[in-house]
Amino acid sequence: MSTTEPKPGQPPPPGGEAGDARPRQVGGDYVGGNKTVTQHAGGDIVGRDKITTTYGDAEAGQRLAEHFARIEQLIAARPADPNVGKDEIKETVERIQGEAQKGEEASSAKLERWLMNLGAMADDIFQVTVAALSSPLLGLAKTVQLIAQRAKAEKEKRDDQQRGGA
Repeated sequence: MSTTEPKPGQPPPPGGEAGDARPRQVGGDYVGGNKTVTQHAGGDIVGRDKITTTYGDAEAGQRLAEHFARIEQLIAARPADPNVGKDEIKETVERIQGEAQKGEEASSAKLERWLMNLGAMADDIFQVTVAALSSPLLGLAKTVQLIAQRAKAEKEKRDDQQRGGA
């Protein structure tokens, strides 16, 4: 085995043979001195494991489900109404929830129609549903929030017209 030292700037010969204290070079750069690396990146630079916590769709979906579970309890607690069954109200609320969960892809026509139908069937459930959909805390798509607000305004307008015409 050779005991000659490498020339300056040259990597040492592979080590690791019996009795050789030099480490074996497996891969990567061999640097005989200091090495400065300048890196420009548009995101995170990670040297090893990157652990992230994402707040958004999953948590918003969970919060939305919790709100709608409470709305379902309110429907169950409503007194019997000969003009509208609880099943009809519950089905309409489930449609609204399913569409709202689509976010930006939600059909504004369907949401608005179902909300208006809900308002005609059960104003108390309508108010709670619109409040849930309008809440920025739920993290729903802005379009869903605006549709809920528009439906509420339209219902108030219709209610005012009915009171004025009665």
